[in-house]
Amino acid sequence: MSASYRLFGAETSAFSIKLRSYMRYKGLEHEWLVRTAENEETLQEVARFSTLPVLVTSNGFAVHDTTPTIDALEADTPSPEATPDDAACAFLAVVLEDYADLWLSKSVMHYRWGRKKDQKEAAARAIDEYFVEEKPDNRKELIQDSIARMTDLFPSMGLNKEVGSIVEKSFKRFVKLLNAHLEKHLCIFGGRPSVADFGLAAQLSQLMKDPTPAKIIEKEGPFVKAWCEFMDDPKANGPFESFGDLKDTLTPIFKKELGVTFLPWAAANLEASLARQDEVTVTLGKDELSHTPLRSAARSFKDVRRKFSNQSEEEALLAFVEEVGIGEFLRRPERPKRDGDEGGRGRRRGRRRHNRHKKNRDGDEVAVAAVGGEMVAEATETSENTTSAETSATDVAEVKVEVSSSKSEEPKAEPSSEVVEATPASESKEN
Repeated sequence: MSASYRLFGAETSAFSIKLRSYMRYKGLEHEWLVRTAENEETLQEVARFSTLPVLVTSNGFAVHDTTPTIDALEADTPSPEATPDDAACAFLAVVLEDYADLWLSKSVMHYRWGRKKDQKEAAARAIDEYFVEEKPDNRKELIQDSIARMTDLFPSMGLNKEVGSIVEKSFKRFVKLLNAHLEKHLCIFGGRPSVADFGLAAQLSQLMKDPTPAKIIEKEGPFVKAWCEFMDDPKANGPFESFGDLKDTLTPIFKKELGVTFLPWAAANLEASLARQDEVTVTLGKDELSHTPLRSAARSFKDVRRKFSNQSEEEALLAFVEEVGIGEFLRRPERPKRDGDEGGRGRRRGRRRHNRHKKNRDGDEVAVAAVGGEMVAEATETSENTTSAETSATDVAEVKVEVSSSKSEEPKAEPSSEVVEATPASESKEN
């Protein structure tokens, strides 16, 4: 009997590992297929975007973006739970997952492709994983080409020399804070993993592959290292803990790290994107960061804000976000009303209709970004929903995954989502 799902990915792809870890935890039957030159043609036949991972349902429908895919699978397969019982913990898990996808992934990219030793090892790993049966004669040339491509992509992720310095300090601080928390708890929210664990462990596991950040984790994060190893094939070893039991070591993570780096940056990036500004500039502690707004990161954080707006009656959560100083970033700021705002909804509907049909006139627009040795292609095409006839033979879980993917329109880009290895076969299909 064949597996219910096929999961195309790579060991050097954080988002592939994130989804694989989740599916192993849930006991979802799947075939893990490392992307290689030998199965490239098969992958291209099913993939909707030039990104990894690619989860293919039994009827051949492919989904890419890990966050909505996990949300859909979680709703259909609630046991073992990956969503904390406590509403405050459940929301904070969402914030930490976004931190992993959008911010910690910058550390992966920066460390993996910012230093010569790390560059060479990363490129060699990707090439050796991709070419299995027939090794290329021009391996050295391919390594140099991969390094050049990946470093050229730094601006697409908002990375530069100044941002790299901020990211390094952030990573070192986070490892220490997370280590203190994991010293007292098996997983971030107790005795079993949450969406936060899957996202964070996937990024940190990649950092453990690269010489420079691996040394930092070895020295400052022994519990982080052990937890990452556990998260490769995690099991539920106990219930989620109460927010009160977790708060002492969760507080520093949000107050000293997320509240001074990720959340102010994510809020500034969202506001700049909404205002259609050419540049986002934000002060993080004593450092100033500037780059072109990242659209898919803005979309992702906008969803976090939407989820926070639904927590108006959760007093413990509201008190916590004010205590750690992050409430201002999670709340949508007041916006002055403009004349004629009563027609705003109609105009927005018109813009959405315009955008849905834009690709038919102009073709797909592709923005390429990178995360840790992987290229991320953001195609601004709109995915069509599968029809009831096409999905009638699938089970409920597959239908939910398909609909979720269609609603998300495309994988999150920049650091936030899916990946393609830096190999000669990684050219975007949309190009």
